[in-house]
Amino acid sequence: MQNPIPPNLQASSDNSFHQGIFRIGGPYAKYVLALLVLIYSMNLLDRQILAILAEEIKADLGISDSQMGFLYGTSFAVFYAVFGLPLGRLADLWVRKSLIALGLVVWSGMTMLSGTASGIMSLTFYRFGVGVGEASATPAAYSMLSDWFLPDQRSTILSLYSTGAYIGMGMSMFLGGLIVDTWNLTYPDIAEAPFGMKGWQVTFLIIGIPGILLAALFNTVKEPVRGYSEGMVGQQNHPHPFRESWMELMSIIPPVSFFVLHKKDKGGRNFWTNIIFATALTSACSMLIWSTGSISQWIVIGVGLYAVFSWAQSLKLRDFPTYSLIFRSRAMIYANLAFPTVTFITFGYALWMAPYLIRRFDVDLSEVGMVLGASTAIFGGLGVAFGGAMADFLRRKVSPDAHAYMPIVTAVPTSILALVVLNADNLQTVYIANAALQFVAVLWSGAGSGIVTSLVLPRMRASASAFYLAMTTFLGLSSGPYLIGYLSDNFAENGLSSAEALRQSLQLGLLAFVVVIIFSVLLKRHLLVALETRQERAHAAGEPIQAPS
Repeated sequence: MQNPIPPNLQASSDNSFHQGIFRIGGPYAKYVLALLVLIYSMNLLDRQILAILAEEIKADLGISDSQMGFLYGTSFAVFYAVFGLPLGRLADLWVRKSLIALGLVVWSGMTMLSGTASGIMSLTFYRFGVGVGEASATPAAYSMLSDWFLPDQRSTILSLYSTGAYIGMGMSMFLGGLIVDTWNLTYPDIAEAPFGMKGWQVTFLIIGIPGILLAALFNTVKEPVRGYSEGMVGQQNHPHPFRESWMELMSIIPPVSFFVLHKKDKGGRNFWTNIIFATALTSACSMLIWSTGSISQWIVIGVGLYAVFSWAQSLKLRDFPTYSLIFRSRAMIYANLAFPTVTFITFGYALWMAPYLIRRFDVDLSEVGMVLGASTAIFGGLGVAFGGAMADFLRRKVSPDAHAYMPIVTAVPTSILALVVLNADNLQTVYIANAALQFVAVLWSGAGSGIVTSLVLPRMRASASAFYLAMTTFLGLSSGPYLIGYLSDNFAENGLSSAEALRQSLQLGLLAFVVVIIFSVLLKRHLLVALETRQERAHAAGEPIQAPS
């Protein structure tokens, strides 16, 4: 369904930019898409490299499965989620290409510094930095691509962007295993290695370098006209983008957030709601620390959840139309529960599959890296692209809301193939089933990002995407790797072998798909009406546009 162009948002003289080679969906748009795919590959390469290095790092630093889950997931995810909110806001207010390039420099530098870590504390700090840098990329990329391509291509284009994730994950497996094994063979006596460096440390240093070079190239691309692809051209950049984003950051970081909210709300209802939520969250986290013994996990999660809650309250006070389209839409709420919960399995298996195969079959790190890396890059990339095209096909040929069922399309075959992988007795069966698993496990991706960006107005896309990614990090990245690792530690303490403990915890993780199916059904019930009334609801919330007749 095409949206009418409101009279006060008719094409301006700036829209002459989208002519010739720079036209919507034209050659230059495809060039920008290709660069963003490459950047997303670097994003996941730097993020995912910890998975293939997990056994090496554990042995060197003496950490447990649950601590590795914290390092891979929570320590990265919470900073990614929290800083993604103000950075998403900055992407809606500032030059998106510059924000992406700057973030790429930050996370590449922090990845290189991870190679200097001497213990879990320093490695955790560097993972914080990687999370902050990477938080700049995807909300801004979603926004840029939505302006470079037409709405009826959105799921396909965003799924093509998402192929970068699986290319990067595959590269991390392949390069990590190759670099570590090569280094260890070259320097069997670590005392003879340059600076006494171990293979996992060298890997961090090497993979961070290309990102610095790519940032310089991406900073040369053209910025598209915001909203042009939907005929909703408005203000392009805010006169004070950094001031606005800084205030947003201050409104979500405790304890400053208490004072900022008190000032904005004059000590009213929102302020006291915030106090009550903070108190309840502190109590809940204290109970979880007491029951699990994982202090860092639940303190970081608690701070992150409080920050997201405070952000929502701040958004309500300063930008009620955006708040309304994100938090007063049942379709948006269900989308932010259905799709992100899929990533509980995505990230949980991404970290623990390689360690499981090493423990179960005593296979070399380089072999695991090569096979898992190739299957992730090839079949994961094909799967996410096919899933996006499938979602657009269902939306066009079946019904405008049929792509709401893509999480269910993902959940059923993923569960079956995961059970095959975890119960196979030979590596050949595991490798074949895992390749198929990589294909079906990502079919949901394009539909999720397409739905979230379609449920808001163009100026709100990066903020909505940032919240969507925050939900993904809390429900997936910070939960899946840690909880699977925690279960594995407990099973091992009760007498199971390390391989069997990890196998059982990976199987139990599949129960997350029950939640996915429930919220997918609820999303389907509300999505069509939400899409049809988007502008009307924004106008009713105070957005200065003409409501469609």
